[in-house]
Formats: sequence, structure tokens, C-alpha cells
Amino acid sequence: MVSAFEIIDGPTMDIEIFDAERAARHLEHFADILRNAVHGGALVGYILPFELDAARAYWRGVIQSVADGERVLICALVGGDLAGTVQLYLSPEPNAPHRAEIYKLLVHPAHQRKGLGEALMRAAEKEALRHARTVLLLDTAQDSASERIYRRLGWQEIGVVPRHFVDPHGEPRSSVYMMRFLD
Repeated sequence: MVSAFEIIDGPTMDIEIFDAERAARHLEHFADILRNAVHGGALVGYILPFELDAARAYWRGVIQSVADGERVLICALVGGDLAGTVQLYLSPEPNAPHRAEIYKLLVHPAHQRKGLGEALMRAAEKEALRHARTVLLLDTAQDSASERIYRRLGWQEIGVVPRHFVDPHGEPRSSVYMMRFLD
């Protein structure tokens, strides 16, 4: 899957699916995007201090999951450089072959507010349909930029868990669980 279009005031963005081999070649870029996200305050499961070794370890696990066919790694490239990513986790349960979850929508700070997050989410939805997944789930930090993107794309809130996790600085935050039916 490859799609390309102009981003706001910049070069062409390509959306591509990375297999495990290609993802492994970009390990350092993935680690850098995750580390920048956490240091920028993103609520993606980590707290400070958060160093590149921890980011690399996370991505090694994702790459293995891609190799095992458990998840799809969707990437945004700008000018040929990795600029963002999102994961589609394909539910392995026998009673849920129609379900998938969205994990870690991440866009490098240098490429934010240019439409990459929305493009990645639209690609994830298309990829979900390609895998016959018509029910998508995700959770995000309440009142976050990501929540606003998801709502704009038609995702529905199904509940809020107060004080569900802490932000990178250790402050309690609430999670919003959301879902989307695909046709």
C-alpha cells in the first residue's frame, strides 16, 4: 500500500506499510520518533527519564510482532524520511476476527500539524478493511491532540477512565476509549 500527496507547505508524503525487515532497517528512526514524543509530553505509555535504549527495545518488540503477522506497521515518509507511524494490531482471538486496535499514532515534532496523523489514521482504516477488520478500538489521553484527530475522523467515545495512567512527568491523566465501525 502506497499513497502520496502534498502536505501543507512541504514535499510529498508517502504512506507505506513496512514489513519487519524494512522496519528493522529504520529502528533508529522509530526510536527517535518515540523518544521525541515522550520528551514532548505525549502520553504513549512511558515516563521520564526515557532514553533511546528503551525506545529501541519497544520497537524491537513491534518488529517481532510485525514478523509474526500480529500487527501492521503503517508509516509516513516525507522526502523519503520516516516522519510518523501508527500500528494496527489484528485481534488474534478466535471470536474476534473482525476486530483490530490502533496503537501509538506518532508523528515526529518536525512534521506535526501538517496532516500526517490524519493520513496515517485513514491508511490504518483502509488497511483494517483489507484485513476484514470492521470494528476498530483505541484509547488516548483525554483532551489531547490525538483525541481531536480521532473525533474529527468520526471515532466515537465509548468511555473515560479517570486517572488511568500518568503522563511522562508522573501526573495522573484520564484515558478516553474510542471505537469506529468501518463499512
